Amino acid sequence: MKILQEGPLANFLSRLIDLILLNIVWFLCSLPVFTLGASTCAVYEVTMRYAFHGNPAILRTFFEAFRKNFKKATALFLIFLAAGLFLALDLWCALQWNISIKFLIVVVILSVSYFYLAVLSHVFPVLAYFDTGIKESIRKAFFLSMKNGIFTVFIMVMNLLPVFAILLFPSQFGQIIFLYFVLGFSAIALLNSLHLVRLFDPERAEESEQIEERQRQLRNLDKQNTEEK
Repeated sequence: MKILQEGPLANFLSRLIDLILLNIVWFLCSLPVFTLGASTCAVYEVTMRYAFHGNPAILRTFFEAFRKNFKKATALFLIFLAAGLFLALDLWCALQWNISIKFLIVVVILSVSYFYLAVLSHVFPVLAYFDTGIKESIRKAFFLSMKNGIFTVFIMVMNLLPVFAILLFPSQFGQIIFLYFVLGFSAIALLNSLHLVRLFDPERAEESEQIEERQRQLRNLDKQNTEEK
């Protein structure tokens, strides 16, 4: 039992339970659909605190962030929803056209879609961390995503991972959806946050890592002293 009370296994199980709880709360709060932006913003509030080696109270932190950012996050969600539908409609129309510059038009739409997905992948974490206005959140998300380089692609792929999984394994559709709604989104948000905190506040991220390392060394030293006794 001791191994379950302390150590890596206990930490892993505790974090896993937290992520499951966070994911379920996100799913339930996203059911009205228009609240998806606020729910996503609240999830990143929690996962970025984890990324800074914090230990936030899941429900309290989530609902505080949900209420605080509700109006701005909902407005951002509606803006990006409209833009996404517009791009999807443009792409569908372009694919139906039988004109000589069809390929060029499709390439332009896909290029714009890349920037759209890049900004979308960063805008809710930006709002959660910086608590900026709508325009400033979009502007900051754009510049940070362009600065992010290859990691922007990584975050975009992580966010689209469930879609890729369904396309690759259509026969496992039910299992993939179940896993995503139980654990998938919060786990992906945490993986994204581990990099985003370095992008948003590199000094604080480095300082928190140093503190965590010192605490780990002290725990190991205490454990060695206990074993010697």
